[in-house]
Amino acid sequence: MKDFKRKNLFKKVGIFLLSLFLLNGSDLLKNEPIICPKSYNCLTTYISPGTILLARELDLSVIWHSRPQHFDKIILLTDKSGKFIEIKIDKNVYYYKAIWNGREVLLSRFYLDTSKKLRTLSNKTVQLYDEPSPSAKTVMIIPKNIPLEVIENTHPLTQNSGYVKVNYNDKVGWVKRISLSDDEFDIRFHQMNLENLASPYTFYAKENDFKVELNIIGRGFVVSDCKIGGVECSASSRMGKSSFGMPEEAVYFDLSVNGGQSHVCEIRRVDFVGELQRLIQEDITEEELDPFINCSLNDGESEEEKSDELE
Repeated sequence: MKDFKRKNLFKKVGIFLLSLFLLNGSDLLKNEPIICPKSYNCLTTYISPGTILLARELDLSVIWHSRPQHFDKIILLTDKSGKFIEIKIDKNVYYYKAIWNGREVLLSRFYLDTSKKLRTLSNKTVQLYDEPSPSAKTVMIIPKNIPLEVIENTHPLTQNSGYVKVNYNDKVGWVKRISLSDDEFDIRFHQMNLENLASPYTFYAKENDFKVELNIIGRGFVVSDCKIGGVECSASSRMGKSSFGMPEEAVYFDLSVNGGQSHVCEIRRVDFVGELQRLIQEDITEEELDPFINCSLNDGESEEEKSDELE
């Protein structure tokens, strides 16, 4: 069993290192200005914050001297029909071919602003323009609370400036970034802080790796019932920032069992909002609110080390 885990770990590390090499890119266009190759069409976007995980405790100097950073401009390559050029990295894993700093690179779509959906806001007149310019002509008006996929953007989305290219009812055009929300969820949640979002509800969060079960009262994030592996635990909560994904609010739960390991669990704002979105769509009831929760050992001991000690 241990050999299988080690082989699986080596495979994951191998894929990770290959991805880093591909991310560094070839020198195909080195020291050249970013120009769309004649055989392609090109779209402009940016690296989203919180999407590239930094390698820790690995000396990568032999692999690269620089790499894409958050908010870097990326030119995505498509064929003449608009289809992205994708390269297979692993089973069911494909990366986009792109240009970054004059280099041809491969990037996961999940690193990019173009992986996002945003909604039209109710307090704005959302006009679809024929080009990203103050002198552009209005193509049509888009109603409020409509989710739109990002095709291209003139500025990083988090800057809340410039224009975003979208498709609405088969009409492709540009909308002002300030007329859109920050995510794909209903605009009633737009810019509402996490404590106010959760306050009216009770949540049941379950994590499988450590078998954590929490019954959470939204007002104050009070844990009314706490179990780890079926054993009762004590819990306290604190507000903070997310440790992974997009930078955002998160609530942390510090858990402990008498004579046992302590754990820390995290639920991000997006995890709560995702469940509330399902609720207003009537996909679930209030009794079924079950946000994603991420837990780990509080003392830094890995799950594998803990397993070895028990054997």
